[in-house]
Amino acid sequence: MILKEKEFTNPSDPRLKAGEDAERQMAHYLQRAFRKRDDCFVINDLRVSHDGDFAWIDHLVVTTYGFFIVESKSAHVIGINEHGDWQRTYNNESTGMQSPVLQAQEQGRILKELLITNKEKLRGKIFFGKMQKGFKYCPVDVYIAISDNGIIQRGMDIPELFKADAVTGAITEKLAQLKNKANQIFLKNIFSKDVVWEMTKQEAQAAAEFLVSQHTPPAWPIKAEQTIVEANAKPTAMPQPERTFVPKVGALCPECGQQKLIRKSINRSDGTETDYLACQGYPNSCKAIFPLVAVVRQVMSTYEAKETPVVKTIGEETPCPKCGTGKLVRKPGKNGKPDFFGCSNYRKTKCGFMESIT
Repeated sequence: MILKEKEFTNPSDPRLKAGEDAERQMAHYLQRAFRKRDDCFVINDLRVSHDGDFAWIDHLVVTTYGFFIVESKSAHVIGINEHGDWQRTYNNESTGMQSPVLQAQEQGRILKELLITNKEKLRGKIFFGKMQKGFKYCPVDVYIAISDNGIIQRGMDIPELFKADAVTGAITEKLAQLKNKANQIFLKNIFSKDVVWEMTKQEAQAAAEFLVSQHTPPAWPIKAEQTIVEANAKPTAMPQPERTFVPKVGALCPECGQQKLIRKSINRSDGTETDYLACQGYPNSCKAIFPLVAVVRQVMSTYEAKETPVVKTIGEETPCPKCGTGKLVRKPGKNGKPDFFGCSNYRKTKCGFMESIT
């Protein structure tokens, strides 16, 4: 049964569109597999909170034997090296990324704590009404789904990582295994540690409907042209703020208007790191992230006449000291090298001015 669909916005931004396409594809497979089952309840795009923490789940399948979280990824290529470091490639640009498995497991923790807090509303009692049933031992499995046309490069095996078309089969197989164990003679399970957690269909539906009722859409408006990227993306790929707004540490977040901007850092698997600004609520209650305004420094222009040295101020949007017609823009370094300033006329006049950022 499908309890909640995702509202797609069909954005024009390529990265945001790719993300929606991946979620639409996964939602299609879930609908085809579970829409006629009365023991499985599918919730797409669920955002719930508990004790100040937020869990934003792409897809959730509530069953009588537990919960299944599916996280959709739109990368063209996802790779995991032999050390367990994750990397994604989009439009031929590769970046390190946080483990989506750990991310989904954290979402499961918040989800489970929310259910435990509300167990009396959702589940009945046993032993003549003296013992309250709950969710303490409820299993929460996670699956990472890459688009069907994506590529998985495995330096080590990650059992939670699948192509989108294989996820529903894995969930269905797991449910069949759990059902088989639950149907075994009770005495065989008394001394076994492999006890199957289970709830009734009515309890599963009540839990699923409760979670849908707790869904809280983000407070900020999502624009079709806005690019929302994960914290593991390079700051150069972050959405650019309005020119009238200069992101600074301690400034009020322009997206949610409630919390302040703080400085954060991305640690990549190759040992490099890049700082950026993010809302204090990122990534739970607010998705606002901004590149740092470049630190202005005084340098001696190598393109001025040696007998008349002139000190130039190097910073983003300042005139190019070489050609004088272009403006300096921040560009990403390749192969782990730091970002740098380059002339905006590079593709027009082949102006090759470059200056490192400190």
